[in-house]
Amino acid sequence: MSSPCPALRHKVMRVYKELLYLGREYPQGYEYYRARLHRAFISQKDLEDEEKIRAGIKRAEFVKKGRMFWSRVGEHVLM
Repeated sequence: MSSPCPALRHKVMRVYKELLYLGREYPQGYEYYRARLHRAFISQKDLEDEEKIRAGIKRAEFVKKGRMFWSRVGEHVLM
């Protein structure tokens, strides 16, 4: 089965890579973060409905913003 829209596949891969990059400073370690992120994305691999895929991308963007916020807050706490 192929993705309903190649542009959606590109967006999913982009947000996955961005989240993976943000995980390099995860408190429990990068390998722990990477495995959890991979499982989360793999669990959704069979989605074919474009609206559900878009909702998943929005959820991933929300998580990404939260990680960015907490990494910035952590910098200020350490100062």
